[in-house]
This record gives sequence, C-alpha cells and structure tokens, in this order.
Amino acid sequence: MDISITPMSHFGSYMALTYQKGETPDKKGIFLNSVRGKSKQHQNALKIIPTVDGNPVDYTYQADGFKISLIFNCGELNLCFEDSERIFVQGSGENVGLTLDTQPVFNFEYNYLLGNTGEEFCIVNSYKNLTKYMIYAPDGSVSLQQNVSMDTSGSMNEADNISNIQVTPRDSEEFLCVIEDLPTHGGVPEKRNYLFEAALEKSTKHFEAFLSKQPSVPKGYEQTLRKAAYLNWSCIVNEQGLLKRKAMYMSNANFPGVWSWDNAFNGLALAGVDDKLAWDQIQLLFDHQDEKGQIPGSISDSTIRWNFSKPPVQGLFVLKMMEKMTLSTEQLETVYSQIKQHVEFYLKYKDYNQDGICEYHHGNDSGQDNSTVFRDANIIDSPDLTAFLIKSMDMLSVVAGKLHRDQDQQYWEKEATRYTNIFCEYFLVDDLPVARFTKDSQAINSQSILPLVSIILANKLPEATRRKMVDVLKSDRYFTEWGIASEAIDSPFYEEDAYWRGPIWAPTTLIFVEAFEECGEQELADEVARKFLDLCKKGGFAENFHAETGEGLRDLAHTWTSSVFIHLADKLAN
Repeated sequence: MDISITPMSHFGSYMALTYQKGETPDKKGIFLNSVRGKSKQHQNALKIIPTVDGNPVDYTYQADGFKISLIFNCGELNLCFEDSERIFVQGSGENVGLTLDTQPVFNFEYNYLLGNTGEEFCIVNSYKNLTKYMIYAPDGSVSLQQNVSMDTSGSMNEADNISNIQVTPRDSEEFLCVIEDLPTHGGVPEKRNYLFEAALEKSTKHFEAFLSKQPSVPKGYEQTLRKAAYLNWSCIVNEQGLLKRKAMYMSNANFPGVWSWDNAFNGLALAGVDDKLAWDQIQLLFDHQDEKGQIPGSISDSTIRWNFSKPPVQGLFVLKMMEKMTLSTEQLETVYSQIKQHVEFYLKYKDYNQDGICEYHHGNDSGQDNSTVFRDANIIDSPDLTAFLIKSMDMLSVVAGKLHRDQDQQYWEKEATRYTNIFCEYFLVDDLPVARFTKDSQAINSQSILPLVSIILANKLPEATRRKMVDVLKSDRYFTEWGIASEAIDSPFYEEDAYWRGPIWAPTTLIFVEAFEECGEQELADEVARKFLDLCKKGGFAENFHAETGEGLRDLAHTWTSSVFIHLADKLAN
C-alpha cells in the first residue's frame, strides 16, 4: 500500500496517516493528518519521528492497510489504528524513542503536560485542525517531556512556535504510546488494557466485515475490489458538527468533505451493502435543505457552502438505489418531500426568465466545472440540467405510486412528459442536444460531453436522437481505449489534464453506462464498464484519468471513483 497516495485511516476517523515526499526535511516523513473540514490548508497535525538516544534517525517504511512499520538500524516503530479515535505506536529496540512534532501554526498552539508523576500525558491544542490530541503511555513504559517555545508576537498571525513531545522509554526496550483524538474540550486516559496486537486485530476485522458485504466482481478484479472497499471504508467519518450522519468523504488526501452530487455515487455503491449508510449519504445534504428547497453545494464537519448548487442528480440516484435496496414508508415520504422541494427550487430560482428552462449560473453548478460550454462565463441553458430534473420528476411519480398518492403520481408523470417536450423543442438541433446562452438562446459551439449527459432520458428521447447520441459517444472522437473523454479529443480545446476538458471521469462513465442500458445498448454499456474496471485496475482510483494513456490524474485516491468501480463491477458480475 502506498500511503503517499492512499492515507491509512479507519472507518469513522478524522485522523489519517500518510507519507509525504516533501523537498525539505521538515516536509518529508510520516505525518498524522487531520481531515476536518477547515484544516484543509493545515492538514499536518503531528509528524512522527523515530529517535535513538533522543536523536532523529533515518528510516524506511512498509505499509499495508492496517500497519505501518518504520524500520531503522537499532529498531523499529509500528503504527496502527485501534478504532476511529486511537492510534497505537509501538516501539522496540535499544534506546528507541519517539518525537511528536505537533506542527504549530498559531502562537497559542502547543502541548500541555498533565498528570501525576509516572502517569503523565500530553494534550496537543491543534487549533488549526479544530481538535485536540491526547498523547499517553498506558502502561507507564515511557516518560513524556515537552519541548515548547511560544512566539508571543501575535494572536491570529502565523507564529514561529516549537511544540514537540519527547517519548522516551523508562527501563524497557519496548514501549507503547497512544494518540487519541479529542474533538471537544479534553479528556484523561482511560484505564484499561492496551495491546498493540489486539488493536491491529480489531481494526483489521472491522474492515474485513465491511469487505465481506461488498458485491461480487468479475474474475481478476478481486484485489481491485479490496482496494476500492478499503478506500471507501477509510474515508468514512463519524457524525460530528455539521455532519448529522456518518459521511463518506471524497478523499482523505485532498478533498475532506462531501459535495452534493459526488456523494450520490457513494450512496449508490453502498446500496445493498449497507443500506443505512447508503441512505445517509443522500440525506447528509438534505439535513440542511433550506426553506427555498436548496441544498448546500458541499459540507464537512465544520464548513457548509451554498455558493454552488451542483446538478440535481439525487432523484435519478434514488431511483437507481431503489433497485438495490428497499425504502420504508417513512423514508419514501421523507425523500418525496425533499426531492419535490428541490425540483421546485430549480423551477423557481434557477429559471430567472421563466421560460421553462432552468439554467446554470456557473460551471461549478453543473459539476463539470470548466467544461468548454462555460468558456465565455455566461449563464447557460444546458440540456443535462433539464434532463436531471425530468428524472427527478420520474422519481417523484414512482415514489408517489408506492405511497398510493394517485393524483401526485399522475401530476408528476404529466410534468415529466411536458418538460420532455420542452427539452426536445428547445435543445435538439439536427437530432443532437446543444447548450444555449440563456440571454439570447443562441447555440453554444462546444465539443464537451456536458450536453450529451442528457442521454439519461433514454427512451423518452426520439429514436433518431438516441441513435445519434450513442453514435457520437462511441465514435473515436470521444471513445478511447480507456473510456469516454470529457471533451472530444480532436477539439481545439482538448487538454490532457484540465479537469473537464479531456480526462475520463467516474461519474459520467457511470451515467453513460446506465443510459446505454436503458437505450437497449447493453453491449456498449458492458464495454464502457469493462474499460473503466481496467482503468481502475491499472491506475487506481484517481479523481480522473488521462483519456489516451489511462494515467491517473489529480487526487489519486478519490471515493467516487472507487464507488463507481464497485457499482460497475457488480453489474458485470451479475
């Protein structure tokens, strides 16, 4: 396991262990990172430095999903999670110890030495990470010493503080140290048995139980499934702060948070595996739905952002999730009300000229942030947005039927049909959908896949349109050895690594596979899915991929990619 790409963590934890390849000594080594939302710019919470006779030593490291070993001439340190709150550090060797550099940024960030003689413990005030950490040796095998120097020149300014904790064995060549996350005010070490081997076994078994619930995959992809499941498991954080439920973060490396369309893909992968957790992924944003019906664009334990609305995929994904899990009457009533308000928000507040076509005000609203459709920084009418809203109307009709609300069911059926007719009249040009400028309805010249995402309407579209959209997407302009590029590769705006201007993405891959199936193009759907499985097997679970080489780009451990792998692998296996 390469912990410089996929940090080691534990289900529920806001801590992650990673190896950083910094160019300077202070930025290189094993770090404990915080994945709390507002610590994005200062994720390093503790640097873990092995020592001999109190002096730092060079080391090599080995890692799997559950243990990291730091190996050097005189001994070694082993690290593992016990659970979501505690990391164990086991040291062995003559005069082997440990320094924990608490990476202070502000002048009031340093550690406090507490406890009676022989039972000392330290609490690290990690203000930049919105938490504290408690450091202690449960068996009394070490002494803890502070190395603290405080810069008193300012308050909120970055300061030149020193805050280290020296962990030194008392009499033995073995010791155990615990790092515990304290998200509120503080704590004291719990008096109980602490065994490194028991902690390692506990965390390993927790993951193996999660893995055992995953769906089957085609032969040859078993190890890739294990890696995908580990990434998802390790990126789940506990309900804290603004998060009212357990949340699967996009990444413990670069994206510690939940976005309002990204996590729908995670919810789909969890459906049928852990139905409560799947339901919670959809509900996380709706927990904050406002009186207008809008949901936040993103959320973490400590941040909430309303600046962008993201595409309204939730109705479509609830439909897909209902194929894999059963919703209770209470859940059906809840999600009906939520999606109804969400649709009404778009129809009222995202259609400023009230022409029946909702618009994107910014590329970020679409999820395809820098698509060439948005290159002129104009408000646009994009076919995919209307298509997503129609799928939400379909979902409302289905759920109303399950709730025996006949009038509501008929109403949403008629609305879906009415908006489909509007879609065809407004967006189709020569049997293909085009995006338009809202101000004058002029067609936008673009080779982005964004308008083609509207193929999700499948059999609602005219047959000639369906056929032509399929032909375009499977042409060599978009369809490469690895999948469907986000911009035609012969486009003058195509770029190998420019977000939605070329690379292959997991979410659109899944959307196209589902749409091809509904269009009766099962062979094509299977081919796209198989290409994506091979892409993940080759390049891991990157945020996106080079369309022509398959190389992973940007964040290299992204959960919507691992979730799409799990969902598509399940399809191909069954």
